[in-house]
Amino acid sequence: MTSDATIKELSGRRCILLGGGGFIGTNVCRHLLGIGAEVVIVSPQVVSEEALTGATCIRATLDDTDKYASTIRQGDYVFHMVSTTVPATSNANPIADISNNVLPTLKLLEILRQKQIAKLVYLSSGGTVYGKDVPIPTPEDAANEPMCSYGIHKLAIEKYLALYKLLHGLDSVSLRVANPFGPYQTGGAQGVIATIIRKAIAGEAIAIWGDGNVVRDYIYVTDLTEAILKAALLDNAEAPRLYNIGSGEGRSIRDILHTVQTIHGKLLDVVFEEGRATDVPVSILDIGRAKRQLDWLPTKTWEEAIAETYAWSARCNRPN
Repeated sequence: MTSDATIKELSGRRCILLGGGGFIGTNVCRHLLGIGAEVVIVSPQVVSEEALTGATCIRATLDDTDKYASTIRQGDYVFHMVSTTVPATSNANPIADISNNVLPTLKLLEILRQKQIAKLVYLSSGGTVYGKDVPIPTPEDAANEPMCSYGIHKLAIEKYLALYKLLHGLDSVSLRVANPFGPYQTGGAQGVIATIIRKAIAGEAIAIWGDGNVVRDYIYVTDLTEAILKAALLDNAEAPRLYNIGSGEGRSIRDILHTVQTIHGKLLDVVFEEGRATDVPVSILDIGRAKRQLDWLPTKTWEEAIAETYAWSARCNRPN
């Protein structure tokens, strides 16, 4: 997990987690509390009240700046993990996608530029900002041709962060995160691994878009958390402020089904449906920059990560 230097630097520091009640935020919160940081969560809802014991929680959306502005001004580190849309549905209402994500973030930046925090860490998207005609694995300097509004809003926020650093000295790091999975992800609109595991445990049919050969880069949430904290502590002024965070390896949906079925010990009920036009066939991230500049690499093996995720989901979905 985190190094002694990380523990020393974040212990006692005030960390504001925007969207901290969600899947990734819950894991980051638990880790920060474990190393002695003071954690304030700003989130309209949480996936687990018990998991966030010890943190202060402000029930607010990103746009409710009047509810958390004073708290932001007292923070040392701010982690922006909010998105109100998902890639698959964002094209249905791009106006709402922009108004609910980009505009509230600009309001946030206006607050932060008046108070020089140590760092703002923003979770962007490692798959949707690039599009399909890019090198595999994909480096950070690859062309940006998003195929969905979600990718466009993520990219727009990255650009505004760079602008606010140029104009106002607001230091930030954007992490282009692959497909995260692990404990506290419940499945649903986003999170194919969590959905497959949950349905396997419940004995339900598993619907897969397309033929199952779409390849993605999946990152276990404890490895992602490590990257987030290392990004917050990046102190090299000359280092890039944009990093891919993934496993650096590709797994197809069929690979996921095979691994889950092996752990589950029973045949899965899988139904293949028509593919989606917004699905990039292959997305694998080049994580070399994060290795060099953040001294970060994922440590969990694929099998270990899926097994731990399955065990957590089995405990949470056990009948009363």
